[in-house]
Amino acid sequence: MKLNKRAISQIEAAQRNLSADELAQFSRIYEVNVRELLFLEFTEAGKEQRFAAKYSSFFKLLEKLSDRDIEDVYWAIKRKVEGLL
Repeated sequence: MKLNKRAISQIEAAQRNLSADELAQFSRIYEVNVRELLFLEFTEAGKEQRFAAKYSSFFKLLEKLSDRDIEDVYWAIKRKVEGLL
């Protein structure tokens, strides 16, 4: 993907729109459906569905990890929540 840091910062700050090509590229890079990037299903979904959709990419990544790596991620998240990291 040929985006410079300034363009990415502008996108993150909602100062620049994505083209359809860029959106498709992000979808491929992060291995998620374009709908997830657009948050289309959030508008009509319930709280539980919004939560699941929001973290579906994270859950997909977890599925690729070994049990030991998942335990490490859980440990790190727990320590972060406790303010220890």
